This record gives sequence, structure tokens and C-alpha cells, in this order.
Amino acid sequence: MSELKIAHIDTALSWRGGERQVLELIKELNARNQKNVLFCKQNSIIFKRAQDAGIHVIHLPLRGEWDVVSALKLRTYIKREKIKIVHAHTSHAHSVALMALWHLDSCKLVVSRRVDFHINNYFSRRFKYGLSVDKFIAVSDAVKRILVEDGIDPKRVETVRSGFVQEKLLTNGECRDLRAELGISEKTIVISTVAALAPHKAHYVLIKTANQVVKKHPNVKFLFAGEGEMKSVIKKNISNLGLEKSIILLGFIEDIGAVYRASDIFALSSEEEGLCSSILDAMYFSLPIVATSAGGIPELVKDEVNGLIVPVGDYMLFNEKLNYLIEYPERRKKMGSRSLEFLEKNKFEQTVEKTLQIYKSLFE
Repeated sequence: MSELKIAHIDTALSWRGGERQVLELIKELNARNQKNVLFCKQNSIIFKRAQDAGIHVIHLPLRGEWDVVSALKLRTYIKREKIKIVHAHTSHAHSVALMALWHLDSCKLVVSRRVDFHINNYFSRRFKYGLSVDKFIAVSDAVKRILVEDGIDPKRVETVRSGFVQEKLLTNGECRDLRAELGISEKTIVISTVAALAPHKAHYVLIKTANQVVKKHPNVKFLFAGEGEMKSVIKKNISNLGLEKSIILLGFIEDIGAVYRASDIFALSSEEEGLCSSILDAMYFSLPIVATSAGGIPELVKDEVNGLIVPVGDYMLFNEKLNYLIEYPERRKKMGSRSLEFLEKNKFEQTVEKTLQIYKSLFE
């Protein structure tokens, strides 16, 4: 089977690492002569970016996890266009796809799993994650391990790590100088985090860590790039500790490469994390990484090699690790150079090739 007809579903409104991976996957599959269509919400960022990229995109209401109307419209399209594979990229997309493919044996269902928490709901274990799904794609071995522990046959789960996407990290023409814009001198140590302002990213841990760091190194600056539902809480936490001059909330940054270029160290305080593509971006800019042991992070960050790993929630040890890198620039440089080496094992081309192999294996 040389050409496949693949329908991708993504229900997110925001633009995060998962959506970036979906869009790049479709681009690369199209370049490999596969026929792809993306179903998403009309007011989502991925809808607009897919249009700009010349991707065949169709909007659906996608009003919640069990949207029957969207499922019926999707089912009609699948049958009419003889779609061979539906790839659900979000949890709600998974549910809609299950309804659309009910007793439709001519089409296979692939589900991407990007989170590292257990399936605690009995209904989900019995039905949503049952035999109706032909293959689960886990973004890390940690995610695969959790799926297997929750009763899914290991033969139905494949690890395909999120790959490094260089395109959005380079700008045409002059590079944006974020340090100059923010009035940060070249001698100042900058620690950045690039993460949605969401509960599982645990920014409160990094804020408590920053509070300790600046007691010893008052000139250090922290840059938080990202938007999300926790923004007001994060701002309040920063204010309560009097850290307004030490922690700068950047919001959503289109030229995200500018954040990494302005940084000396990358930090991530997540409590849960499937893999985190922001770490891959930090590696590209040869940054040493201090991150928690959540989910698949240790698969990218090797302790004392290209970064330092701390237990989830341990802000005091996080503080010690950051202080160590602040005070020993030669260690920062050495770990940063090793970060760049790690990218060779996480190229996006490998992500695409493994995904395509999984698609084709469903028809062997």
C-alpha cells in the first residue's frame, strides 16, 4: 500500500507542543505522497496555521468529548472519501473518533497519548481504551509503561517520541534580541521556561525556586513564556513573594527562538509530562537543562550529562541545582554542548518515519 488516506483530529483551541507536532507531521506525510485531511475547530490556532500551510483542513463543531453531531459528520466523510486511518491527537478527538468509527471495520483508529497519568475511570478503561483502538502511539516510554500498567496489550502500544522541529526556531532576517528589549545585560544569568500556564506545569514550584535563587544571586532573571488558565494565579504568586523584577511573564511568543537565544539555562518544573518538546528546542540552542523527573523527561535529560534532574516538587533541590549551574559556567557550557548531541536521536524525520510505519503495519 503506497498511498494512505488519513484523517487527523485535533480538538485544541490553543497552540501547544502537541499541535505543533500534528501540523508538522501532516506536512511531512504530504511530502511523502500520503493523502491527509485535518479536522479541528474553526476558531482554533491550528485551523488557521493549517490553512496557511496549504493543508486540507475541515472544521467541525467538536463541542465536547461526546459530540455526536461531529462524529456523524466525520463518519459521513470517512465513508464517502474511503479514509483508511483516523489519527486522534487529543483525548476528546479520541472519543469523537470512536463514535465515528463504530462498526466501521474498513478504517483503522490510531490514538496519540501525550500525557503520563493513569486511566482511572472504569468506563475509559473498558470502552475508550478497549479493542476499538488499533494502535496507541505513546510520546515516551514512560507514557507507554503507564498504558501497559493500565491493562493495554503492549502489542497495541508503540513509542514514537515527539521530534525536534527546527522551522519555528529560526527567523528570516535579523534575530530578535529579547535581552535588549527587556533591558537585561549580557552579563546577567537568564533562566527560562517555555510552557503553557497550566496546572501540571507546576509554575508555583519554579516561583518558589526563584525566590530562593535570587536571595543568593539577586541579579538573575527568570523568563516565563506561555499562556494559560493559571496566569492570574501565577501573577499573584509572583507578587506575593515580591518577585516582579526577577520573573518576567512574556506571554505567548511567536518567535520562540528569541527566548532560548536570550537564555543561559532552561528550567522545567512539571508535575506531569509526557515528553515536552520545549526541552528539544532548548537542546538545539545548547542550553543545559534543569528539570523534574516527571514522565518522559528523563528520556531526554540525562542527569549530570546534558542537565540535572530533580524530584517533582522539590523546590529546594531545584534551587541548589540552578545555583550550581549559575556558579560554574564551564559546567553549563559542557552540558549545553551535550544537549545539542542528544538531538541526533530525536529528529522529526524519525518521528514521521515511525508513524508512517505504524500506519502501514495496520494493513499487513
